[in-house]
Amino acid sequence: MRISYSWLKEYINFSAKPKDLADKLTMAGLEIKGVDEKDGDFIYEAEVTSNRPDWLCLYGIAREIQALYGSRLKPVKAALPKSARPGKPSITIEDKKGCARYVGIAIDGIRPAASSKGLAQKIENAGMRQVNNVADITNFCMFESGQPLHAFDYDKLDGGKIIVRRARKGEEIITIDGVKRALDENILVIADAKRPVAIAGIMGGRDTEVGFSTKKVLLESAYFDPALIRRAAKRLGISSEASYRFERNVDIGGCLAAAERAASLICEAAKAKSISNPSDVGAKGPGEIKITLRMSRANKVLGTDISASKCASILKSLGLGVKSKGKDALTISVPSFRRDLREEVDLIEEISRIYGYDNIPETLSRIQLWGKGPQKSRDRIIEEAVREALTGAGLNEAITYSLRCKDLFVQQALSMTDSQVLKVQNPLSSESEALRPVLICGMLDVVAYNLNRKVPDVKIFEIGKSYFYKGGDVPSEKGVLALAMCGMKEKNWHRKEAVDIFDLKGIIEALFSKLGIAGYEFEVKPLPLFSPAASAVVKINGKEIGVLGKVDKAFLDRYDIKGNVFVSELALEAVYSHAGLEHKFSGLPRYPSSSRDISLIVDDKVSNKDIVGTIKEACGDLAVDVSPFDLYRGEQVPKGCKSILYSVEYRAPDRTLTDGEVNSLDRKVREALVQRFNAKIR
Repeated sequence: MRISYSWLKEYINFSAKPKDLADKLTMAGLEIKGVDEKDGDFIYEAEVTSNRPDWLCLYGIAREIQALYGSRLKPVKAALPKSARPGKPSITIEDKKGCARYVGIAIDGIRPAASSKGLAQKIENAGMRQVNNVADITNFCMFESGQPLHAFDYDKLDGGKIIVRRARKGEEIITIDGVKRALDENILVIADAKRPVAIAGIMGGRDTEVGFSTKKVLLESAYFDPALIRRAAKRLGISSEASYRFERNVDIGGCLAAAERAASLICEAAKAKSISNPSDVGAKGPGEIKITLRMSRANKVLGTDISASKCASILKSLGLGVKSKGKDALTISVPSFRRDLREEVDLIEEISRIYGYDNIPETLSRIQLWGKGPQKSRDRIIEEAVREALTGAGLNEAITYSLRCKDLFVQQALSMTDSQVLKVQNPLSSESEALRPVLICGMLDVVAYNLNRKVPDVKIFEIGKSYFYKGGDVPSEKGVLALAMCGMKEKNWHRKEAVDIFDLKGIIEALFSKLGIAGYEFEVKPLPLFSPAASAVVKINGKEIGVLGKVDKAFLDRYDIKGNVFVSELALEAVYSHAGLEHKFSGLPRYPSSSRDISLIVDDKVSNKDIVGTIKEACGDLAVDVSPFDLYRGEQVPKGCKSILYSVEYRAPDRTLTDGEVNSLDRKVREALVQRFNAKIR
């Protein structure tokens, strides 16, 4: 939203310089993203949060300045001419849910012309084009009060009637931008006796647009259902200043005042001869909201000692009604333009904003370490252990968006139909139209972001959720632990080497060891989105709980990532259910161990799990540790084979093993490997 510094001064006197005012408003919650100087004025570019529609107008911002600086608002004049002609415009609301209130005023004998220089400059500074004095005044009043208005050429309304209804199947309208638009039953329209003449809350029709030949106008000021207007605007692909405000819930109690203000200005500028009484149909305002504010509660939340009189002064300056309720409480009446205030904590937030966050003293929070009070859940304790283990392994935690664009490549790879994707009904953009089915896409976003900024070594994890349909139309979600790695790792103090899938596997093993998870294994298996030569499923007690592998090159190309990226996704529920919170310790070995190295050549299809299992089966409990520490493929190794070097550690719990016993165990191991895998011992 664009805000004129000099225009603000027409509603309130203040001495703050443009930059100082911008900083003050930003600290109070109305973010000023930029300040531009134009023709001796300063134009603010403001980012207004969706819960504060009262800031979408100059008078609302002036009210904020009143609270921040203690100045007094100037009243806005809205006196209608005394000689009002008899009768009221004919207005019928057929869809009372879509239109809760509609105010219409007929103005006769006008002479439309170009707007005055001052009015034209205001409209242009607000970012709109000038049309004529009638249309420009409706826009002026919208920027002033936040209430969108529209003027119809009354003589072009068939039957002189206004009917607020849903569009009928097959109806069309040419809007003021010259585009023919097809309408349907989901769109609210303003119609005359025969046809739609405007799309309610969004844009008027060209056939009833006010021009320089117009003699009589019908001025509209209404309240339309925000959700209905938003859906229609998205459906039609239109975004206007009016729809932007209606979507955020305009002040239903301000419809009549805004209409009278615009009517009085039009009568003056266009030299009107007569004006009707207002026709005000529907609700006149929302129900009264009263909130009790306890001073003890406010000061406890804020950590302050603000007096009741100071709080009352702040809330009054924001336009709220304030009455004392005993020594420690205030009764607050919420006006119709502040329907975001519903609970006591909302009022406390308003006090803190205006009082100033920098004026709130810094104090240490009271934290209960043990004894009574809420205790951490088992899952929370395990989650903290997961974070500790992964950050200790050198990974950084990432947080990615749950909302993403629909990715047909991912859907096809996962064999998902479009109906299985959890889609957002009214997405803000195509980039946030669906909930993610996997976390791998967000991890690759982070990897690509870092690589594009010359950070080549990326090691990250995320604890998040994926979303899917759990049979039929029932949406569901599951917790996921995702890990991603690429780049180089420190081999030793003077040498680096590229990370590979075994580094990712090692991190998962270290995590499971930290959590006390046993019975896990990795099974090589081709998986969607991964390279067939380097992918596996993770199992615990024979049940699949996750995947890991090297991301397929075709998938990486979609993110413009060069090089290898290794990713894993694990089901958190399975990790949590198998984790052990109790740690068992055993005594140090009383007898020394002996090690033997075994170098063998086996077929590429033989897994490390099978080799280790065979070695332990041959030696029983005497093989206390079996570790591969070298892998080679290339010259001197037959094609389709691999050379692996293992270190086997032998120890007996009740004696020191002799060299003869160790050599005998070593022979048994070699014989078992040759017999089972046709291994060649080197």
